[in-house]
Amino acid sequence: MTIEEKMEHFRSISLESASNQSVESLSNYKKSLDEELLIHKETSKKLSEDSKRARINQVRANSKKNLASSQMTIKKQLTQKQAEIKFEIFELVRKKIYEYRKTSEYTELLKSQISKICNDYKDFDFTIYIDSGDSHLLNQLVESFHVNIQVYEKDFLGGTRTIIPERNILVDNSFKTRLAEAQENFVVTL
Repeated sequence: MTIEEKMEHFRSISLESASNQSVESLSNYKKSLDEELLIHKETSKKLSEDSKRARINQVRANSKKNLASSQMTIKKQLTQKQAEIKFEIFELVRKKIYEYRKTSEYTELLKSQISKICNDYKDFDFTIYIDSGDSHLLNQLVESFHVNIQVYEKDFLGGTRTIIPERNILVDNSFKTRLAEAQENFVVTL
């Protein structure tokens, strides 16, 4: 082989070796880039899913917060409306009581309450009080029962109150007390 042939042979082997090394280096570099790309895609996908999940959770949290706020507002409005209705109902009841107190049935009710006290506590001293608005009935009631009946200084919407000092008993048949009990137990449902 001549020097030129040897040179040509050396050059071809060198080029082939360099080409093989270049192909192998490019292949390794491409493989490395593909792996990095795959890792980057997985990382990006995971970050995207995490971001999406975080936004969804934020939207849910905001929705729950808005819902709770709306529920509180509605509950407050409902409670206010119930209170208004309850107030209106009991104002009507008070007006009905004032109208009832002008009737003969009311006078009969007072007599019935006094009669019951007289029967239940006949062996004790007691004082029966009538409402200040019923003072015009005082003489009639005293003449009917011949017991200690007095006009109470404060208004209690009608009815009677009786004090039995010996037994430390207050028999409260006043409309004010009964109305307060009814109002306390009254529930408006909408």
